Amino acid sequence: MQVRAQQNDNLDAILYRHFGKSDGLLELAGALNPHLMNQPIIPLGTLVILPDPETEKISVATDTLQLWS
Repeated sequence: MQVRAQQNDNLDAILYRHFGKSDGLLELAGALNPHLMNQPIIPLGTLVILPDPETEKISVATDTLQLWS
């Protein structure tokens, strides 16, 4: 799916607006849009390719590290 950036958008805000979350999707969207990864604010009207959460395998780290007993 492709969407256009709105005013003052960043990649995280676009994902949250369309999917209601960004966990696990931000990395996928970054891989699809490498030209946007160095821009904190995406220019108005920029085409952004969104990942399909149904077909993409989302991997979220589940390992934990206990620092104190």
